[in-house]
Amino acid sequence: MMTPGDRIKLRRKEMKYTQRKLASVVKVSHVTISQWESCDTTPGGRNLFALASALKCTPTWILYGDTETSPIPIESIAPPLAERELELLRLFAYLPESEKERHMAELQSKVDEFNKLFAELLHARNELNI
Repeated sequence: MMTPGDRIKLRRKEMKYTQRKLASVVKVSHVTISQWESCDTTPGGRNLFALASALKCTPTWILYGDTETSPIPIESIAPPLAERELELLRLFAYLPESEKERHMAELQSKVDEFNKLFAELLHARNELNI
């Protein structure tokens, strides 16, 4: 049977966090994370909720392994957007629908051009290596 420490460690590794990285997100020391994982102490209060938020799971799952509140599979968690990407989405939302369509078509055209250029460069490189 898994302990809260086992679940914390499992989820941390699934999310590819080091103890130091998780500690930084939760705003505790890496020693605290180590103590939780080795069951020397158990997270509680604010720390439990911060840990659950960082690990994208529920406090109940951490403490009791409640299968009804199992964490979301890592594959289905969208990676966080960079500030630049968020700004792009905010600006895009203000455009009228006709402008959105035009910009989408332009962006798709640019991506297609870069893909074609990349394919041509790769082909030329392969020709030189023959």
